[in-house]
Formats: sequence, C-alpha cells, structure tokens
Amino acid sequence: MTVTIERAAPLLFDAAGKADFSFEVDAYLEPTFGTPVSEWRRIPTEPYVKSYGKTDEDGGEWDEDSALFVAMLDDAPVGRLSVTRNWNGYGLLDHFGVDRQHRAGGIGNRLFEQAKSWAREQGLPGLSLETQNNNLTACRFYERQGFQLGGIDRFFYRGLHPGTREIALFWYLPFAPQI
Repeated sequence: MTVTIERAAPLLFDAAGKADFSFEVDAYLEPTFGTPVSEWRRIPTEPYVKSYGKTDEDGGEWDEDSALFVAMLDDAPVGRLSVTRNWNGYGLLDHFGVDRQHRAGGIGNRLFEQAKSWAREQGLPGLSLETQNNNLTACRFYERQGFQLGGIDRFFYRGLHPGTREIALFWYLPFAPQI
C-alpha cells in the first residue's frame, strides 16, 4: 500500500473531493498574533462534526497559474491540494484535505511539499491559505509547516452564517526571511 502524489487533471481532482474531509469540533480557538497555537485560549462548544460539502466548493478555474495535486492509494484518491497564483503574488493553497481514515500518515506533508515546490518553481515569494478557528488540527499542522498567522477576520463568515463563532485565519509562509 504505497501512497503516490500526482499532478492531477481537474477530473481526478474533483473525484478526490469525494473523500471524507470532515473533522470534529469541540472548541473554538481565540487566535493571538505571535503566540503558538497550543497557547491560544480554547472556548469549549458542544461537539459536532464539520464537513465541507460540494456547495462549499468554488468550482475552480484551473489554468497555467495553478496546480492540482492528488494523493493516490491503490488507485483511489485519498487526499488533494490545489495551489494557485494569488492576486498578492503568493501561492494560495485551497481544497486541502486528506481522507479521514488516512490522516496522520504523512500524506498531508507530502501534498504540502508538492505545492511548495510548485510555488518555488513559479518564483512565488511564499504560500498563503485560510482556515478557521474551529479547526485546531489544521492550525497546528500549518504552524508545524512554518506558516505564520498573518490575519484574523471575525466577520468573514457572518454574511453566510449570521451569529457564527467561526473566525477566518489567514496564514503565510514566506520563502525568504522577513525583516
């Protein structure tokens, strides 16, 4: 059972999106700039499972300014990641997920390394992404990869879900040392 990471065509990338990317939420984090995720205040909530359905997808406009990667296990997709050239010059990571039953085996790391290599080949200054304060596992993963919290938006999701406690967190991984 060997996992391979492939540069994917849109059809395979969409097929990989049918995996179970859900995660359990038992708290919301209160993000703080310059503080490790492990030290962020946890605000407990009634546990629930968060899942991104097809309605949460943007359909993706893939071109030469983007790359799609899929993790394959025995000819079945078990993870995926897209990276596109964002308006600010950074590579924007999106649609990043590993099937629930295949997590913690290094697949996410391998997908991330492919996206990082692509961004460097494109001459981009770094990578960026957005996640939420209810996805503790993702926040810790991005921090381990060297990302820094660059922005917090408390109102980002309220137009879609009034009263939500989700906060958008914008992470950056500059390739060059920052002054």
